[in-house]
Amino acid sequence: MKYLYQQLLAFWLLIILTMVLIGVSFTNINKRTLVNQNYNQIRGYLQSVGNILSKPEVNEFESSYNYLSPEERLVNSLYYAETILANQSINFVLIDNQKKVIYPDNISTISDSILDDSEKQQIEQGLPVMKTIKRDFNGKSNQTSYVLSKVVFSNNIDGILIASKSAHDLEYSEKLISDNLLKGFIISSLFGGAISFGLAARQVKKINDLKRAVNQIANGNYEIEIEEKNSKDEFNELAHDFNKMAVALQDNEKEIVRQEELRKQFMANTSHEMRTPLTTVKGLLEGLRYDAIPEAQKEKAILLMQNETDRLIRLVKQNLDYENIRSQQITLTKTPFNATEVIKNILAQLKEKAALMNDQLLLLNEKPIEVYADHDRFIQIMVNVIQNAIQFTEDGTVKINLQEADQNIVVTVEDNGIGMTEEEQKNIWDRYYKVDPSRKNTKIGESGLGLSIVKELVRLHGGTIDVASQKNEGTTFTIRIPKKEKT
Repeated sequence: MKYLYQQLLAFWLLIILTMVLIGVSFTNINKRTLVNQNYNQIRGYLQSVGNILSKPEVNEFESSYNYLSPEERLVNSLYYAETILANQSINFVLIDNQKKVIYPDNISTISDSILDDSEKQQIEQGLPVMKTIKRDFNGKSNQTSYVLSKVVFSNNIDGILIASKSAHDLEYSEKLISDNLLKGFIISSLFGGAISFGLAARQVKKINDLKRAVNQIANGNYEIEIEEKNSKDEFNELAHDFNKMAVALQDNEKEIVRQEELRKQFMANTSHEMRTPLTTVKGLLEGLRYDAIPEAQKEKAILLMQNETDRLIRLVKQNLDYENIRSQQITLTKTPFNATEVIKNILAQLKEKAALMNDQLLLLNEKPIEVYADHDRFIQIMVNVIQNAIQFTEDGTVKINLQEADQNIVVTVEDNGIGMTEEEQKNIWDRYYKVDPSRKNTKIGESGLGLSIVKELVRLHGGTIDVASQKNEGTTFTIRIPKKEKT
């Protein structure tokens, strides 16, 4: 069964159940109210007649009864009362304690359905009995209400006075109420069905919108968006979460495309950088094999092959380092050491490369400063950052400053090279990314992995690295490494 019909049926059944419960409760309450009113009315008449029977004195209006015996007065009193209450359909029966009918003459016996022995005992104790049965005094099928009460009618002789009234009016009132309730039930069911259909259709529409959006996502369209209403129901929250998911998938798709482009670029760069030294080494080896290289040039050729081989080793090592860092397969061995002395040694090693770019390396603070880090990884971080500054600075200056802060050791590497745009600053930490791909054939060379490795190593030390740059003005890297191990 479709969700629309499930919701429609659920709403409709709920409305029907509510109406049935209300109708049954209302009908029972009204029935009890009508029955009680009927009994109270009969009891009022019965009490009045009982008072007359209990006081058979003759007043000035009853002077014509002086010649009658007490029994005849009793009969006349009941007859007179019935005559007065004829329009109320009230009938009286008077019986003695032996259930012998005293009044009226046309009724010979009282059936047990009207008065049984247990009820007789209850009446003798002064408690009235009220009941409604389907038979009248004559035994005919007629819904009739009875009220039975004890009465003293002559010379302290006790009897039982029974008043009856046809329950036809009661049945009519009940039927009228039931008919009106039925009409109200039918009308409410129709309106409830229409309202249920509207509510169910509204929910199903939201589900169908979500279904279509999911199909769009499955087909690769991440730009789909579900309309969000002002309501705070679960469907609106689901639509909001779905839109957030779609935006995230869209961003992921763009990132995947960007990473794929970087990967292709890296493969092209790596292939080029590996092909160039391999071609050089192969050419020199062939020259040595066939004695095509003069004896005076052989040592230089061997040194060149060694440099090219080292270059290939560095390229492979950088890729291995990055993969090991990403898979958390490296372990840092932190020890305290003099960071100033380490940086001095690094600058001495990179002096030749800086000279190739006609750059000047300056250490602004030579005061000994101790850092708590992995010695080899600290060297790797500083070499990559300083070498990167040399790479993109020509005929300029690279300044390195080392300072102590409250909780960190702060190292800044500032150059006045080509600088970067804001977009480039966001991407330099990505694997394979190159700020200036056109400079891949420089004397220094780069693989696009250096800064990615630097960021991961700094993170493993519990530190941070930030960059600030202006295009064609220069770049400053700021590295912060905690003085002590974080606990």
